[in-house]
Amino acid sequence: MVLDKRRVSLLHYLYQQNNEIKMEKLKDQFGVSQRTLYYDLDQINGWLKQEKLEPIQKSYGKGFFLTEKTIEELPEKLTLQNEWDYRFSPNERRHLTTLTLLTQTKPSTVQHLKENVQVSRGTMFRDLNRISKCMDDRGLSLTHTKRGYEIHGNEKIKRQVMNDTISSLLHFTNNEHVNKKLNDILYPSANHQDAGLTALLKKEITAIETALDVSFTEEVFRLLTLQIMIAVKRKSQELSLSIEEEEIKILKNTEAFQSLQKLNNNLLHEGFSSLPDEELYLLTIQILGARVHYEQLSGSNRKEMEQLKMVIRKIVDDFQLAACIVFEERKQLEDNLFLHLKPTYYRLKYDLTLNNQYFNDVQAHYPDIYYLTKHSLSHLESFIGKAIPEEEIAYIAMHFGGWLRRENQTSVKKFKGIVVCENGIAASGMVRAQIETIIPEIMITHTLSIREYNEKHIEADIVFSTSFIKQKQAPIVYLPTILNEKERETVISQTQEYLQQPEAPVHYETEELINVIAQYAAIHDKHALQDKLYRFLSNNHSFKKETYKPMLDELLTNRTIRFESSAADWEEAVRMASAPLLNNENIQENYVEAMIQNVKENGPYVVIAPNIALPHARPEEGVDRLGMSLLHLKEPVFFSEQEKHKAFLVIVLAAIDNETHLQALSQLTEMLSDSGNTEHLLKAEAVDEILALVQQYSIRGGR
Repeated sequence: MVLDKRRVSLLHYLYQQNNEIKMEKLKDQFGVSQRTLYYDLDQINGWLKQEKLEPIQKSYGKGFFLTEKTIEELPEKLTLQNEWDYRFSPNERRHLTTLTLLTQTKPSTVQHLKENVQVSRGTMFRDLNRISKCMDDRGLSLTHTKRGYEIHGNEKIKRQVMNDTISSLLHFTNNEHVNKKLNDILYPSANHQDAGLTALLKKEITAIETALDVSFTEEVFRLLTLQIMIAVKRKSQELSLSIEEEEIKILKNTEAFQSLQKLNNNLLHEGFSSLPDEELYLLTIQILGARVHYEQLSGSNRKEMEQLKMVIRKIVDDFQLAACIVFEERKQLEDNLFLHLKPTYYRLKYDLTLNNQYFNDVQAHYPDIYYLTKHSLSHLESFIGKAIPEEEIAYIAMHFGGWLRRENQTSVKKFKGIVVCENGIAASGMVRAQIETIIPEIMITHTLSIREYNEKHIEADIVFSTSFIKQKQAPIVYLPTILNEKERETVISQTQEYLQQPEAPVHYETEELINVIAQYAAIHDKHALQDKLYRFLSNNHSFKKETYKPMLDELLTNRTIRFESSAADWEEAVRMASAPLLNNENIQENYVEAMIQNVKENGPYVVIAPNIALPHARPEEGVDRLGMSLLHLKEPVFFSEQEKHKAFLVIVLAAIDNETHLQALSQLTEMLSDSGNTEHLLKAEAVDEILALVQQYSIRGGR
């Protein structure tokens, strides 16, 4: 009986949920038809029977579930020791074949390659064609002779492709069989010495973590282990690095290089081949660019790191200006960004690739934060001298997104939670922020790797994990790093189930509420109302759904856009632009005065682009409801004596928090950034002309 990747995922999902799951939810989760799911469930049941486990059960009206006996015994079975119990996905298959070709010492036959990943001869030829094109793109070539297939090219590029391939396999799968196959390819004749080398390297890399005061992600830890084993095996054949002498001096002075020298000495002491300096430089670069769970922030005397801190300050300045917000805990945000951007700097400097599985999710669920982050990174691009790849932008956007949500939390915390996440600072921060947003009673006290979770004992009421872990004392809720609406509801529902409140206080609350309601309204059915209130309060009513973010055309309407010929000065222009928001009761008069005072104290920073001003103040200075208004002037006003600080358009923003306005604001920024739009707005003579352009950019989820 064969389980492919989807069926293994389906079995994992049923195991993790640990309750009845309806067919509709399974269809949404896996994106396949009901017929396909029934076939998959039948195949899984066949495999469970083969493993002497009880099959998947179905409860009428509730859904599918695993029995307690199966849940208890399944973790030992899911390692799938028999290679024919698992069918590789096309991506896994091609990665494994690429790795086989890169690590072989002689050409590989089609027969060997197809048996290695359990496919037909025709499928293997199609895979080899795809692999050949990928190698061409990387400057390598896949050749074929009577002896078989092999990859030719520069050893350094081969090593980079090898590292990227291993990283992809480690990053995109938690399946033990893939990991076993990976080890089989790298060490086809595994022996006692190999086992000893593996144990030694794990110990040494743990020592490097201690020396550097960091915690590598599990993927990085395993990747470093495999990289060093490959280097020992291949003895750095033909490896030469084009690194300038000055750069080599810098690398030698790093704690990472010095830690690797100690590792190298221990390799030699234990009877293994030591590594030449070229390998140590390559591994140093890899460590400097590695993602971590945490790193102690310590003083840095290196000029480039001090410059990076200055760049980060400018990035935060630009993000605050673009997002019309002020971070309360700015110093802590900058420190966290530094810990994230330091490895980013080295990855970009040395052209290391980054696998970011969250890129599409960030763009889909947080397009506003992604857009504003992208427009705040010009200083980083200038500092590094390279464009920032989209995958790196998405990770930085996750930092800002997590921080924005964290700062919005003011609720009383009743429960302590832990986040277990394997994908570094940014991902852990995003998980934490989402949980604390939708379940404000929970305070996340720690974010841990799986290794840390297994080794440490930390008191908590509940654990949230993005990977499979064994339960200790607190219940576990499994979740993806970025939640969609249905996943948020699932997390809320499971958390409510685990953290039920005592019933007695709810009873007293309903009595008190009914007494208050009776003072102002007629109650026709007291018992029915009491029952409804009880259910509402028992369901932890403070658990929240995702905040709705209006689009630009919901804020800029024919009621909030004004045309005037002129204003006496910039102060009057701000008052005139604010009038629609005052009339609609979005703001109070003191908010207008706060905006004017901000300009007087901080200068003409509100002129965000030629001819456009965007005055705003803090939400607590007089905002009642989110709003935006636009004043169109035929004659400009000047926010300073300089020509560049004149404005024909004065747009007032009244935000209620750090996040709700961001979608509309990012759409406004995009509209004003596109060529020709500002001139079109300045020439407009009627509200409808402006609204027509506004509506073009008011698209849910971005353009």
